[in-house]
Amino acid sequence: MPISSTVGHNYQLITEYIPTVNTAAIGIWLQNGARYEQPGQTGYAHFLEHLLFKGTPRHSGKALSTQFEVMGGHINAETGRELTAFHGVVPKQFGADLLALLLDMITHTQFSETDFLLERDVVLQELSMLKDDPEEALEDFSTEQVWGQHSMGKQILGTVDSLKTTTKETFTQYMKQTLCAHKLRIVAVGNVDQQALEDLCSEIDLVTSETSTPAPPSYQSTHAELDIDAEQKHLLWLMPAVGYHDTQQATYEIANHMLAGGYDSRLYQVLREQLGLVYSIHSRNDHYSDTGLWFIQTNTDNENNDKTVQAVNKTIQQFISEGPTQQELDFTRQHLQSALILESDDIESKMDTIAQDFIYCNRTVSLEEQLQAYSEVTISDIQDIIHTAWKQASFFSTV
Repeated sequence: MPISSTVGHNYQLITEYIPTVNTAAIGIWLQNGARYEQPGQTGYAHFLEHLLFKGTPRHSGKALSTQFEVMGGHINAETGRELTAFHGVVPKQFGADLLALLLDMITHTQFSETDFLLERDVVLQELSMLKDDPEEALEDFSTEQVWGQHSMGKQILGTVDSLKTTTKETFTQYMKQTLCAHKLRIVAVGNVDQQALEDLCSEIDLVTSETSTPAPPSYQSTHAELDIDAEQKHLLWLMPAVGYHDTQQATYEIANHMLAGGYDSRLYQVLREQLGLVYSIHSRNDHYSDTGLWFIQTNTDNENNDKTVQAVNKTIQQFISEGPTQQELDFTRQHLQSALILESDDIESKMDTIAQDFIYCNRTVSLEEQLQAYSEVTISDIQDIIHTAWKQASFFSTV
């Protein structure tokens, strides 16, 4: 069971000690992403993630990379629409060392004008790579379309204009306002030394400032096309979903898996196995603090475009009217419950889940509670949410 403690200058440290493993998963979550960016700051949260690896007074960027490599594990970072995370899995003897490095990066980052300009060019290259990934580009395009001018709908990587116009001075001010004590969650899972971690956290000294969470975006149904060079036609249906801790989250996950979440799903069986129109089709729910989105994506040859769109519409309409069979519900429920059990034995997955539980729910959601939520979903629950979501579906494609 995870233990939450307040250490140092009001930092939340959440640990789960598992003595039977030889590894430690350590991470720092920062409540910062596209949602918190002001006009003109599009892409700043992601750029900050990059710059924190450039070095500190104690460690150069190269020294950080070397020490991460020496630990032998894997270290990663990512920026989303609400959160930025820095985390890794290492042998247990390096757990405290990893946290010390991550804390040093966040609390004592420093970079020169040259570092700033070089890393900005790197991010601009990353942004250019989107042109070679029509699936991801269509996702970003569709999200911005349904969420309008809200910051959560903006491109996480930023825009050429927002990145090229920022300066080191402007960004340093943004960084000071962002790296605040109350925005941090530190999570450690595995064979970890609780006291050593607490001692490290007690040395952190970040400012605390009053910030508020922007209101959630308003979903707007729409249809649009993205002009991008691609061999095939990429298709995306987008619907509203619920937040991370909503009581209907389990229902959305079951419905999602039934539609296009696996090889036995309705859309996969019809479009690939019965009609041969696509190589693959997949769907997922993205859950945030108080909102969410439901994606269904596929791609097909231009001559199959109309048939594919018609097949998706017909399959979903039939699913709404008839609903799933009891066997289909039982099998899907069992699959998702089994996946939860498997994830509970993976310390990295457990770390990520614990972090989001405490950020979004301010507590841990037990495995038993999650399994029970799936057990309570009914056929009519599935029909109701798909009917409601599909009425608001937006459609996007590449041209």
